[in-house]
Amino acid sequence: MRALIYILIGLLAGALLTSMLMKKLSQGSEFPKGVMAVQAHHFGALNKLAKDNRCTGAEIQPHLISMRILSTDIEPAFKSLADSEPQFVRNAADLRRVLDLQLAKGINNCADLATSVSSIKQACDNCHRDYK
Repeated sequence: MRALIYILIGLLAGALLTSMLMKKLSQGSEFPKGVMAVQAHHFGALNKLAKDNRCTGAEIQPHLISMRILSTDIEPAFKSLADSEPQFVRNAADLRRVLDLQLAKGINNCADLATSVSSIKQACDNCHRDYK
């Protein structure tokens, strides 16, 4: 009888630990979520600057620079997607191109910021439409 109880306890513990392990393995890395969360933060900050009519280059540039730097992490964050989907890589490159153009413009007024936000949103939407 004692052996049967030990076997049942062992089976229950094994099932519980296996369930916990499978859940942890299915979660994957937080890296992709982090990259997108930080990009969303900077994009939201640019949107807020435009809505608040605070459109100075000193306030805009840091967000554009941060987004541009972070955009180089898109493919590594979504490595399996980048390896198997050429369109995903093109979309990420398009976002970098848009950010480069906005940085080169030296945005310092609300009209240009609105255009910039629209261009960045379009680049993001092009990818999210297919891969989100």
